Amino acid sequence: MPFVLGSLPLRWRLPSRNTEPWPSGLRLHPWLAALRDRGLWPPLADEARLHRPTGAVTGLTDVIVVGGGPAGCISALALCRLGLSVRLIEEHAGARPHVGEAISVAVLRQLHDLGLEGVLYRAGWRRFSRCDERWASESWITRDAPPGAATLDRGRFDAALGEICREAGVVVDLGRRATTAIRRSEGGWSVMLADGQVRGANFLVDAAGRRGLLPKLRRWQGPRTIALYAYWSGAGLPDRPRVAAGEGVWAWGAPVADLGFNATLFTDRHALPRSRGDLRQIYLDGLADTDLLPSFGTVLSCGQVTACDASAWLDEEAVGPDYIKVGEAAQSFDPLASLGVQHCIQSARSASVVVNTILRRPGSQAVARKYYEERLERSAWTHAVATTEIYGRSVHAEKPFWRSRCAGGAAVARVEAHPMSGPKPVASTPIHLDRSRVVEVPCLCGDFVEPRLAVLAGTEAEPVAFLGGIPIDMIVPAIVDSETVGDLLEALVRGQAGTQADRICGWLIERGVVGF
Repeated sequence: MPFVLGSLPLRWRLPSRNTEPWPSGLRLHPWLAALRDRGLWPPLADEARLHRPTGAVTGLTDVIVVGGGPAGCISALALCRLGLSVRLIEEHAGARPHVGEAISVAVLRQLHDLGLEGVLYRAGWRRFSRCDERWASESWITRDAPPGAATLDRGRFDAALGEICREAGVVVDLGRRATTAIRRSEGGWSVMLADGQVRGANFLVDAAGRRGLLPKLRRWQGPRTIALYAYWSGAGLPDRPRVAAGEGVWAWGAPVADLGFNATLFTDRHALPRSRGDLRQIYLDGLADTDLLPSFGTVLSCGQVTACDASAWLDEEAVGPDYIKVGEAAQSFDPLASLGVQHCIQSARSASVVVNTILRRPGSQAVARKYYEERLERSAWTHAVATTEIYGRSVHAEKPFWRSRCAGGAAVARVEAHPMSGPKPVASTPIHLDRSRVVEVPCLCGDFVEPRLAVLAGTEAEPVAFLGGIPIDMIVPAIVDSETVGDLLEALVRGQAGTQADRICGWLIERGVVGF
């Protein structure tokens, strides 16, 4: 599990409105709200029965993005770069409170692709080369941290992204809380703010996290999980990321610049209401069970304990003709999936292309929406399998807490590749195309979503539409016109494959796309 350490997302959550009140001493963040019923979704017509704007619509733009986290800021920035007029609405006027978050090399690469590497230095970026693990045994093991493993101050990170959006031309409304959104009879949306003002746009991007602005149709992806976390200070704290398993809990922790050591405990969500105890004591007892921190008492000081929901789910209404949900407004993974900021940025970049397609190519709306829906489903599948495997490695895997999480992905059927058997093909070996592996799928192509040929390649998480940067729809004809392996290699070399011909041909054969 080395890829887990140092890159675990810490999420903001709130249990459902049917949960009994929390015991005193638990702080919940003010913008979190209970889940709304699906029936509150405003209809396309006559929505005035549900809401009526109290003020005139001002500042009409192509797109309104609600939520100033990584998903919202990257969505706004990407849409602005595509030439759309964008307004970003964020409730907090300054660096919004947010738990310190760990990031991985994937985040660094995405920020580099976007030309935003400098934002890390404004967010207390702290890299780690080593990490500690107590998972598969009762003993602590120190190992190399994953490449690029680091922590940052999410409040400063989000604020820096918001400033970059403003500099790029996005209209940024800070300190404005969006309370609800309704469809206008003439098309588009009216977004009501807490101060009575109304903002208008043709398209709405909900990036307001788990709470979200729009109603949700959640499909839960596994056992309900709660996280308890606090920042620690004092002498003797670990100076690198740690992860540890207890009998009925697990914990993660890492130093965060200027904030101290963030220690987070994960346990069953239903265990807290049953306990009727002091949450702070439950938190301390859980950490003691995992041995995450070296000592308690006067040596270390624990800050205020905060609770958040850390369950995995998927919104089955994540995209529509005039709206899209991004980041944790659309999907949340088990915290062991280690995504966090990475997922938010990936989601935002894909969503911006979907929005651009819907607005500028109305005839391709169905293709764009299908792409986004399938992307969410594939993500859920991939991470259900991955987290099940990691939970199964715990030394406590036979305990109820762990068994329930191992079972979460057991029902997910993994499509295995058929390994090549028999003698290795040579240039004269006859070949044929397995047409059952060739499908048409929606695909990101530059600034738009377009249907493209792709191949189903066994253990790949999704259909593959490009090999070495070459579209599959240029490779398939080469396979069809080739009688032997040698013919295919020559056809690929004559095309755009060039020096990649051997590798592409080998990939197609190994995964059964090309048979012989």
